Amino acid sequence: MPSDSFAPGRSTGTGGPLTVSASVTRGITGLSLWWLASPAAFVLASVVGLSSRDRDPFWELVSVVLLWSGIGGVVAAPAVGLLIAYRSRQRPARRRFAIMGAVSLAACALALLFWEFAMECAPGQTC
Repeated sequence: MPSDSFAPGRSTGTGGPLTVSASVTRGITGLSLWWLASPAAFVLASVVGLSSRDRDPFWELVSVVLLWSGIGGVVAAPAVGLLIAYRSRQRPARRRFAIMGAVSLAACALALLFWEFAMECAPGQTC
């Protein structure tokens, strides 16, 4: 009788190797690339938003889509990637997404701190 312990996509039940499907690997790679492309999306959103002085609705929409794509890459990509890596039991991917989340959290904290200082009134002015 053949053993099912080496069937693709199954674990042995005793901590044996677990094969990871190609779609999980592609998903992890895609989320990592989305996170890496987020700064470029922010820069492009600001360039498109500042250069469209005539307020063309198409370029306004492009700017908003790029901005939300960047925000989603910073916030959602590490969280979803960590969840997928945890469910598929991939330790290196878990470490990578945990580091990505920590870097994203630090960048968001610095952005909020900068925003707070940028919104302060200059000395002698009333707000």
